[in-house]
This record gives sequence, C-alpha cells and structure tokens, in this order.
Amino acid sequence: MTRDVRLTHMALLIVAMMTLGPPAGADDGWLTLEDIFGSDRFHDSSPASIQWLPDSSGFLYRDTRNGTTGLYRFDVATGRERRVVQWGRALAELKQQRPGFQTPAMDDVNTHQGKGSVPVVSPDGRYYLSVAAGDLLAMDLATGKGRFLTNDPSVERFAAFSPDGTRVAFARDGDLHWVDVNTGAERRLTDRGDGTAVLNGVTDWVYEEELGVERSFWWSPDGSRILFVQYDTSKIPPFPITDDMEMVPSVEWQRYPKAGGVNSSVRLGVVQSEGGPIRWIPTGVADGYIVRAGWLPDGSAVWFQILNRDQTRLELRRAILGEGVSRVLVADESPDWVNVRDDLFFVGGGGFVWSSERDGWRHLYLHGPDGRLIRRLTRGEWQVEKAYGLDGSGQRVIFRANAEDHRERHIYSVPLAGGDPVLLVPAAGTHSAFPSPDGRWFVDRFSNVTTPPRLDLYTSVGAKAATVDDGAIPALSGVAFQPPEFDSIAADSGDTLYTWMFRPPDFDPTKKYPVLVYVYGGPGNQMVVNRWGSTRFLFMQYLARQGLVVFCLDNRGSWGRGHAFEAWIHRRLGEVELADQLAGVRYLKSQPWVDGERIGIYGGSYGGYMTLTAMNRASDSFEVGVAYAPVSDWRLYDSIYTERYMDTPADNPEGYRNSSPVHFAEGLAGSLLICHGTMDNNVHLQNTIQMAEQYVTAGKLFDLMIYPRVRHGIRVSGSRLHFHRLKADFLVRRLVHGTF
Repeated sequence: MTRDVRLTHMALLIVAMMTLGPPAGADDGWLTLEDIFGSDRFHDSSPASIQWLPDSSGFLYRDTRNGTTGLYRFDVATGRERRVVQWGRALAELKQQRPGFQTPAMDDVNTHQGKGSVPVVSPDGRYYLSVAAGDLLAMDLATGKGRFLTNDPSVERFAAFSPDGTRVAFARDGDLHWVDVNTGAERRLTDRGDGTAVLNGVTDWVYEEELGVERSFWWSPDGSRILFVQYDTSKIPPFPITDDMEMVPSVEWQRYPKAGGVNSSVRLGVVQSEGGPIRWIPTGVADGYIVRAGWLPDGSAVWFQILNRDQTRLELRRAILGEGVSRVLVADESPDWVNVRDDLFFVGGGGFVWSSERDGWRHLYLHGPDGRLIRRLTRGEWQVEKAYGLDGSGQRVIFRANAEDHRERHIYSVPLAGGDPVLLVPAAGTHSAFPSPDGRWFVDRFSNVTTPPRLDLYTSVGAKAATVDDGAIPALSGVAFQPPEFDSIAADSGDTLYTWMFRPPDFDPTKKYPVLVYVYGGPGNQMVVNRWGSTRFLFMQYLARQGLVVFCLDNRGSWGRGHAFEAWIHRRLGEVELADQLAGVRYLKSQPWVDGERIGIYGGSYGGYMTLTAMNRASDSFEVGVAYAPVSDWRLYDSIYTERYMDTPADNPEGYRNSSPVHFAEGLAGSLLICHGTMDNNVHLQNTIQMAEQYVTAGKLFDLMIYPRVRHGIRVSGSRLHFHRLKADFLVRRLVHGTF
C-alpha cells in the first residue's frame, strides 16, 4: 500500500468517526445509528391492533413480552387482562397437524405478503381468525389452540365471517370463496376464467394504494348474498418489477395504470352465497371509480360511492336489487378534487351521517333516508378526521378532529339532535379511538412529542376506566431525548406555515450552524404534528448531536388545514410547495446562528420529489440534497394519485412539464445523493433511471445508491440501518465538516 493511499484511508476513517459519533456508552444519553436502527428496541411498544369482541365485553390485542408473543384479552368489567393464546406453543402444535408447516414470523401470521390479512373475530367471539403461511388460521379463544380452515398453495386474503359465523368468505387467486368453519367444506362463488387480469372482491394495486380500498366484498345482513366489486385490469399494460439477485433475474408483472392511461373497468355485482349467476348493479360508472360500497342495515338495498375520472364529483347512491336503476342520495363537487373518506354510517330510521368539505372544511351532516339534509352537526375552521359512529345512547356521534389545534387530534362527541361538540379526552397531543360495537366504550391511543403511544380505556362520555398499556419503551431509559420546538412562519401568500426544529444539544446562538430541511410536502400528509416521532425523531436528534439544526415545515398543499390550503397545488405540483420551503429558508437565513451557505434538504417519496425539485430549481438555496424513492416525472406515476392533483397529461401538458424534475436537470449545482429500492412497486425505479439519464446528458455529477429487493418502505426493510448510515454520513460530511 502506498503512502498516499494509506493517508487517504486514514482521512476517511477520521471523517467517518467524526460523522458517526462515539460508540454506544461513550457519552451519557448518546445513541448511535446501530442503537436506533439495528434492532426494534426503540419501536412503539403499545399494541397497534385492537379487535373488540362482538358483545363489547372486552377486546383482543397482540403483544410481545420477554421475547414471547401472545394474544391477550382485556375485560372491561374487571379492567384486567389475560393471555388467551401463546403463539409459540400454538404454532408448535400446528406443526404436528401439518407436516412441513414452517412456523411463520409474527408479522407473517397476520400480514402475509403485506395487506389483506387483518385479523377478525367471529360473531360469537369464539375464534380469532388470521393467516399463517397463506392459509386461514382459526385460534379458539377458549382453549388457545389453533386449526387451519384452508389448505391451498395459493394465498387467502380478506377473510370475513358470515353474520351467523358459520362460514368465512375470502379471496383467492382473484375469485371469491367461502369455507364452512365446522366442516372445512369450500365453495367457489366466482370464476374469472383462465386469465389473471380479472379480480373479484379484491382490488387492483392503485385502488388499494390511492383510495384505501382493500376488501371489496360484503356479506348481506342475513348472509344469503355477497356484494362485490369486479376489477378488469386487462387493458392496463403490465409493468416489470425485476429481481436481479437471482442468477437469471425473475420478473414480477404489475398492473400499474400510469397518469392518463387506462384504468381497471369496474362493476358491482351480487352473488347468492350458495352460488349461481351474478346480478350486476347499474352504477353509472363509465371511466370512473367505485370507491366504497356496502349493504343498508336492513338488507333492503345496497349503497355505493362513485367518483368520476376527474375526481371532481363524488356520489353516494342506493340501488334496490331487481329495480335495474340506482339513485343519487347525496353528492359532493369541487372544481379541483374531492377527497374520499370513510365517515359514512347509518342511523335509526334509515338516515345516515355523511362528511363533506362543501364549506372548505370537512364536517359532519345528518341526512334522511332519501338523502335530504336534516341538519349540519359540526362547523368551524377545523376538520373532522374520522367519524366512528354512535355512542352507547345512540344519540351522539363519536368523532376525531383537530378543533383544539390544527397540529393535534382529539376525540369528541356531538348530538344528532344538534348542539356543540364535547371534548372527551383533553390531553394535548394526538388521539385516535377504537370504539366498542355497542358504543359504550372506546380505547384511546394517545401520544405527543414527549409521550410514546399508550392505550387507555374510556367510557363514551370521556370517563377514564383503565390504563391498558402505558406505552413505556424501556430502551429510552437514560436517553437524553430532546423534543422538537414548534413554531410558525408566514408564507408569501400570508398563510401561516407550521414548523418544528431540532437544535444541537449544546446550541450556542453566537455560533453558525448548518441546517438540514426535512421535507415531505405532499398532499394528504402533515409532518408538524404533536405526536410521538419514534425512530424518525431519534434520527433527527442524532443529526442534531452531529452539529446540524434540523428544520421541518408544512407547506401549502399539506393536510389538516382545510381544503383551500390543500388545493393551492392543483395542476402545479411542486411550485407552491417549493415557494413555501424557500420562505422557510429565508427565515433560517435571517437567524444569526444559521450558516446560510450550508443548507441541505432531505426527503423520501414525495419528499424525494421535493428534494429533486429544490436541488434542480433552487440550487442557490440548497447546497446538499438526499432524495429517497423520488418521483422525477409525473407521467410515470399512477393515475389516481397524479390525476387527482394534476388532471391528465393531455389536459395539463405544461403543468406536467413544469412539475417534473427531469426537465430541469441542468439546474443541479450542489451535492446530491439519490437512493432507490430496485423492487419499489409504488414509485418505480424507472423514475430514478430517467432522472440519472438527464443528469448525465446535462453533465451533472451526483451520487446514487440502489437497494436490492427493497420496496418503497425502506424503513421497514433489512436495509434500514445501511440507509440511515449512508445518508447520515453524506449529510454530516458535507454540511458539518465540508468534506466531499
């Protein structure tokens, strides 16, 4: 080894030691990246999934204690819990039932191959149904023992008990089936033929991703019929997702409709539970979307919601089987787009509660059976986030909203007869509710920037009954966690923009500090919220310990501030968002302790898009950028999301060009790192490949990291530690130490 090479290696080692900090234990309260991302020790500890028993006597949740995972039952009458299933023992017994069965990881038990396997409880409260190794697994809550209901090489998804609990309907290979719980006899209800392009009762990718639709079938109240949506994806060009880690690469074909391209054709059908011909319901959908559906409580008719292709009109319709027509009950329209939510529920006498942004803020409205408006239930410059249903009295609606502060979420109730909302749980922070079926109770999941998520049981009038889980994270003991500072600045438009900031723990206002702007910036999301930040905040504090100020701003277009605030971005993604982020940069540069020549930006997904936009179009403001899984050209992204905000490429060609970083590669002047997973089926690697080509053509240098077999969610992949080490090293070396 030559002297020059040895010196180069030593210099890199010194820089790495400066960048990544001292080893664990070298400083009281210090965390390394290995501490944060090398294990799950700092993940939220309270159970994330709650399943109420049908009689509301208690609820179930999974938890891991002392390395052992169990299913626990919490009884509301006694306020006590007990373990009803020890998963390790139960799965060991299943191995004896089925030779060759491999005990799955706990995630696989309940989320086999991702979505589609949320556990359900039988109507009589006897069985807890989940998925193991792709088959339906019923755990007997009385004995703690399990048995398989199915035995098929294909994966079962979206299990749903019949109302009487004797059968479980599910989707397999794009068709609807049911299995008898007692005998194991199966029946296939639909037949999509030899092809793979038709899906019955299970959505295509873009419906699931962008409209929140997963299970697309529903038992009738008497169990005699099943309503379902059929998706025909045959006209959508298949997109290749390649796994290059095999000797001969394999290809996964994804039906992914691009902006302006062909979507699935959809129709709504009803099939008898014993099988037979399908009765198709007239929906009025041509080139639009069936976004929600179900049965009226008495089973006399079905309801469904349709959204036009432009996403400017959402209709709630009702259809009585056999009449051959459907009628509109209520409709919402907007010149930009209509947001689809899950706030519809029915009340006595056939009326229903519906949420709408018709006055610019999402609020609740009570309608009669014919759709006639009876009264408005909530009002004000705040928005309803979720309507849960009626409380135990049947006279009040339980809902979630940000009425106290746009950066918080609280649980309220409001009378159906009219009146002011009542705040049920006042603790400052973020709350979400899991109401009991009878409406008498709800489990409150609560956190704020200093409190990890915890679970508490409340009555429907807001009286605390018990603590279910205190949310304590033992690994945090002794960690010198410093929460972010909340503030706000003014946009050029005059709108208030909320911010948070992490400063170095030894912050000295007489010194000059580099700043990292952490950005998401996209619609439907809000970053500046008073909630627990988990490992994300620990990572931000880690960067602050390295000498960075970390700053985050919610620009116009973000969620939580009403529709007008969100709709600023219509037909011009990136423009208003960048203007507001630059207002944040001007604020930072006005502070005497900020080094205006050392400002960086980092974000993933839409935040990655914002990073490319900033680095390409505002190079005088940003010296360094890290973009993960960025969209580089909106023509490459999916139809539902992109057209909601941009219309189609044919309708808005100039908007698409001005909004896409690939057209502004020549503007890159700073130091840029792009990271992307090779098997990302959300933002395809194609975006980064095409961006790279433009940088090469423009003669611009940049860094690139490709993560094999990683999807869009790198934070939940095995590559998360490497990813965080890479970007931390890149940011700190360039912004703090000025080395390249």
